[in-house]
Amino acid sequence: MKNRFRQNFYRKTGLLSLLFLLVGLSVQAATPQRIISLAPSLTKSLYMLGADDLLVGCTSFCTLQKPDDAEVVASAVKVNLEKAMLLKPDLVLTSSLTSPETKRAFEKLGVEVLYFPYPKSYGEMCRYLLRLGEKIGRKELAEKLVAESKARLAKAIATVPATDHQPRVFMQIGANPLFTVVPNTFMQDFIDFSGCENIAADLEIGSITREGVLVRNPDVIFVILMGSLSVDEKEKWESYPALNAVKNHKIFVLDSEKTCSPTPLDFVDALEQMIGMIYN
Repeated sequence: MKNRFRQNFYRKTGLLSLLFLLVGLSVQAATPQRIISLAPSLTKSLYMLGADDLLVGCTSFCTLQKPDDAEVVASAVKVNLEKAMLLKPDLVLTSSLTSPETKRAFEKLGVEVLYFPYPKSYGEMCRYLLRLGEKIGRKELAEKLVAESKARLAKAIATVPATDHQPRVFMQIGANPLFTVVPNTFMQDFIDFSGCENIAADLEIGSITREGVLVRNPDVIFVILMGSLSVDEKEKWESYPALNAVKNHKIFVLDSEKTCSPTPLDFVDALEQMIGMIYN
């Protein structure tokens, strides 16, 4: 009887051990090994999470640490599906710029697609990094990076001086047509966390005329465009001597990569710089 009990016990525990082993292997196999990123911010996030060895494809707008880190398979919005599939991806990271047709095409071919809409806040940006970290097996590192970012954010906000007058800010993110930051976007958080007021707070979309900016008369102007366009626009604003921003010598150019498609750490880098420019 005892021998039969032992045999049954070992048989059952052996089966349980095998089951746990198989579950562990299936979880391990579910971790993506070949990732295509279709957004610069997501590519940067992969580098931050130490997952550049998993990156096989990206867009022409993504910044690679080494040219051969990944194959360019897309522009900002158009994907070369055939070229992408030759890389045998098991996960494609997409953003609001990725068309629904592209997402469906990858899914029909059996490739998992993880969608990250354009973040509406800094908090949402942090949640995206945590979600990505969990998906690719870098959960603890993602949590550490988000905690670091939030700690730095709190320190940056604490440096904003108490004042009766909130500086009125214009953030230019487009030239032709003129485009600015509006509420319910993560870039509005730059203004809020800096203790400032957005001159376009009443707008629902970011389109604005140059005359509209002059009438609103901002105290500070941040120009955030690609390449030499930023310098050109800065010079245009400086040609209006009646502007408060000109009188205050407060027209600045910011890095578009860190401000328009940031990771949580990039966001704080840009915010710290902005606070220094506004109040010094």
